[in-house]
Parts: sequence; structure tokens; C-alpha cells
Amino acid sequence: MNSVHLWRYIDSGPGRASDNMAVDEQLLAQALLPGALPVLRFYAWDPPAVSIGRFQRLETAVNADACRRRGVDVVRRITGGRAVLHNSELTYSIVCPEGNALFPPDVIGTYKVIAAGLLAGLRNLGIPAELVTRTGRHAELVKKNSRDPSCFSSPSWYEIVVSGRKIVGSAQRRVPGAFLQHGSILISHDPLFDAEVIPCGELLEKVTSIERELRQQVPLHEVKAAFCAGFSSALGITLLDDQQRSS
Repeated sequence: MNSVHLWRYIDSGPGRASDNMAVDEQLLAQALLPGALPVLRFYAWDPPAVSIGRFQRLETAVNADACRRRGVDVVRRITGGRAVLHNSELTYSIVCPEGNALFPPDVIGTYKVIAAGLLAGLRNLGIPAELVTRTGRHAELVKKNSRDPSCFSSPSWYEIVVSGRKIVGSAQRRVPGAFLQHGSILISHDPLFDAEVIPCGELLEKVTSIERELRQQVPLHEVKAAFCAGFSSALGITLLDDQQRSS
């Protein structure tokens, strides 16, 4: 059963910010147990929430008054990176014990493998996404501005863009024996809402979404199916539904 090709698949549905982050932490802890399988998990946020990076200062990363006024939860992630508004999106998390043959033993190598699944999922939806690389045509987009608290203010190396606009934001945490990477796949995007709760300025020309690219609404189940198929084909894995696994 413990094969590089066999993964657990968990569809958690919508949850509160604290619960969503608690499950990711629990899965990372479980990945350290003998015989643990890699996990692909999807979830959403209800109510909307801002997650801030592990090392960010709360008082500068988030507009707390705006969050209270709009009913937006605030939670700290165990991963690094900058603040993200989780609203109309599909959130993925991948948790894997170390030593899995699919993944190199470093952050960038792991990002690139996971990016292959994300790219395949977007292309299954008909979106021609690309990876930002140091020698690629979007390399000039990478800007290191530590004073900007928003994750979506600019892409980092090996993140995913469409026509130069960021569509997925990811962060990773490695512990001895396992890693967690989770990220936001934007289904739609409201830049004014984003700018209201994260003091980052309007992100209209820096960010895109699935519905903006396709110019139509896309049911959530179709988005999930596209990414399940994308990860399965790009990584050569079999996803075993957690309900199946326990039956």
C-alpha cells in the first residue's frame, strides 16, 4: 500500500480558517508516522479569511478593522510567505513524507514538481498557464519587496502565471521527515476586497483567476476534477479517496 504512486485524496469542503489550518498541521504530523501515504487535500473557506505567513507581523500584514467590518477571519499559517485573502478559491495542500521518489530533497525542486500538477490542472480547464523561471520570458516579474504584505503582489520563482498575471499562490513548510505545501488557486478575484483587508494596493493588473481567463463561471466540482486529473497525470499518481481507504 505504501507506494510512491498511491496517494490519499481528501476533499474537506468549506471550513473556518482555524479549522483549515489545524487539519493541515495534523496531516503534517501524520506524515511522520510509519507507512504514511502522501496526501492531496482540497478545501475552501467559510467565512472568507486572511492567512498571514509564519513570520509576518500581524499589525502590518492585515487591516484588522476592515476584517472585522467585513466578517473576515484572520489566521496565521505554519508556512512562510505573505498574506492571502481566501475568498473565491480552491485551496490545495500536499503533504508528503521525505524520501518519496517523486520529490527532490529541497524547496525549489519540490515546488517545480507540484507546479507540474497545477499547470496540468489549469490546462485541463483550457487556461494556458506558465511557470516563472529564471530564464523564462516572465523572469522580470519577480520582485523582492519585503514591505509589501500581499502574497499576490508579485510572483516568486517557479510560481504560475497566465499572461504575466499570478493565478496560484503557494507556500511550503519542511520539518525533519516531511513537508507541507499549500496554496490558493483563484477561481475569481475581487481586487478591491483584497486591497481593503490587506494593505497592498489594488492588484487588478497583477492577478488573474480561472473565471477571468475563461470569461465564465466554473462550478467548483469541475475545478476539483480538473486538478485531480492534472495531478494524477503529471505526477503519475493514483488518488485514493479517504472514504474508500477507510471502508
